[in-house]
Amino acid sequence: MSFKQLHLAASYDTGLSSIDVISDFYNPLLSESVRYDRVAGYFSSRVIASAARGIAALVRNNGKMRLITSHAFTPKDVAAIQDYYVSEDFSNSLLKEFTDTFIELDSLSSAMAQDHVGAMCWMLREGYLEIKVVVPKGANLSKLSPEEIEKFHPKYGILMDGEGNTVSFAGSINETESAWSRNIENLDLYVSWFPEEFERRIKPKIALFEKLWAGESGKNWDVIELPAAVKDKLIRDYSPEDFPKSLEGQFPNKPNLRDYQIEAVNAWESNHLRGILSMATGTGKTRTAKSCIELAQTKGTLLTVVVVPYQHIGDQWMSELSEHRPVFVGGDRAELLARLETDFLFQRIRQATLVVVKETAGKPDFISALISLSQEVENLLIVADEVHWLGANAYRPILDNIFNFRLGLSATPKRYFDDEGTDLLINYFSGVVFDFPISKALKTTDEKGQPILCPYEYHPEFVDLDEDERKDYKELSRKIAKAKSIEQTYDVRAYLESLYLARAKIAKSASAKLPHLKNLLTQLGPDIKHCLIYCSDTDQLSQAADILRDLRISAQRITGEESTNSSPRWNGMNQREFIIDNFANGRFSVLLAIRCLDEGVDIPAAETGIILASSGNSKEFIQRRGRLMRPFPGKQRAVVYDLCVIPDKTLGQEFPTLRATELNRIRQFAEDALNREEVEKLIQLIEKE
Repeated sequence: MSFKQLHLAASYDTGLSSIDVISDFYNPLLSESVRYDRVAGYFSSRVIASAARGIAALVRNNGKMRLITSHAFTPKDVAAIQDYYVSEDFSNSLLKEFTDTFIELDSLSSAMAQDHVGAMCWMLREGYLEIKVVVPKGANLSKLSPEEIEKFHPKYGILMDGEGNTVSFAGSINETESAWSRNIENLDLYVSWFPEEFERRIKPKIALFEKLWAGESGKNWDVIELPAAVKDKLIRDYSPEDFPKSLEGQFPNKPNLRDYQIEAVNAWESNHLRGILSMATGTGKTRTAKSCIELAQTKGTLLTVVVVPYQHIGDQWMSELSEHRPVFVGGDRAELLARLETDFLFQRIRQATLVVVKETAGKPDFISALISLSQEVENLLIVADEVHWLGANAYRPILDNIFNFRLGLSATPKRYFDDEGTDLLINYFSGVVFDFPISKALKTTDEKGQPILCPYEYHPEFVDLDEDERKDYKELSRKIAKAKSIEQTYDVRAYLESLYLARAKIAKSASAKLPHLKNLLTQLGPDIKHCLIYCSDTDQLSQAADILRDLRISAQRITGEESTNSSPRWNGMNQREFIIDNFANGRFSVLLAIRCLDEGVDIPAAETGIILASSGNSKEFIQRRGRLMRPFPGKQRAVVYDLCVIPDKTLGQEFPTLRATELNRIRQFAEDALNREEVEKLIQLIEKE
């Protein structure tokens, strides 16, 4: 493909619009380039990571990058020596800027960022990259402050494809990470296939670059080679033997999907880009969905709306889709969507991605703005993470016909006690097009032959209701039976739901569970580690915490009220991430949680689960089991202890619903467990009572 076939705008603004300069401009051009000449206004050590965007394709094209940049002088630099830039101190200063960046990058979790550094240093070694540094002339540097040294400010780039087409850009943008992604910058674009633009805009830039590269920089500047000591250090310490494998297929950026994930994408595509993917927790729903989004992007201009149940899950999507520059929709949604509409109208962008929590997604103003925006976009895609939530009345408005592409994701798409809501979802998304249950997942291995999920043992533990709890349970059962016998209006259904929830809470919070928990923890011993305990509410959680303290077992609570903002107090993480990281590293043994860990939280280190609060809602216990089945180094199997309420056999016939609910959950939990036969025998004994 040549530059002429790319969709290029005449100008780009970063920060002021939803335009994605990296994916819409920078990467596509570099992927078709054989030469990239860049003049940056000032030197940033992060230029090494940020300029590596698109480098894989440039290398594959046997292309070459030439970079001219300046060096930011410090007071110490200036005071050091008159001819500072030819001194060893200058080389050391440059080295420090580079190595400080690499140390910082090494502390990041992003292997891709480190690979970018390796790619650039490999290019230096192999001759694909050359760097020259602009420094001020003059014998009186030692008498000047850094503020008095006129800085080198040109900012432009020139790219050439294999057919000789040339594109030049100029503007305020520097070759730094922040300039390309976070700052508010602008650049104008000129193309050689418009002769007037070539003569007036591109040709002078080419001539100026060649003069600078040749050292003809005028009376105030010198252009010098990157000092050999700097280059040798970078190559020796940071250059890999081969070009980083993870970057080789970066353009276009297609994730390496497993066979079942490819099958899921194909099923969705065959269903006209509609359907629900029912995939077990831990099998890569988000990764699969990302590939579906990228497939939809090939069909024309696209607005993608990812609807998530909670903020922390939205944060994970923002990270997963980072290369698509997603925008989290908050209180400024009206302004944001109006700006998007304008960007699509004037063809400044071809795709945009929004991430929005379910409460906002269901708001009338958000739906109205989407309807207006839909007039300017060829395709709209809704991605519903944990799709079962959208069957609730409060969130249904987002299920609008403006979305011609529809993708639902869930390990449990069926709604509990809501056939109407389930049917609505199935119809809207055009069915479940791919089903990958836990039974299949447990038999599936990854590309290295390792299981994608950890096998588990399941041990039901039995407790009973006390006299007051039995009385309350019976009374609620009587009210439920009465309510079911009358006409099922909306108000009656809402009343029934409240009764069901109240009755389920009695079993979840049964007082006998806490002494049983103490006995169980005593049996497991003080060496218990990486254990999750799921509680019904804050009262039960606090009582469980008291038991752990009495047994001198280190524990931490996670309630959903933790700070979601990164802070030095949490080592650069948010509070939830900090707690989970400490848990994974064994700094405490038990993590106490309510429902905030049911969905969208990865805690692969967890290997023991104690469920104090469970119900007949399969979504709830399937999600909790999934938290324990993520692979983790040294983890051979997970163990689940489920505290079930099975009334004493002399009174059991008075609680048929409770017994049936608990036994049904036990069966489902046991179905894929390593000790399935053992649990089945136990069920048979209970049923004979």
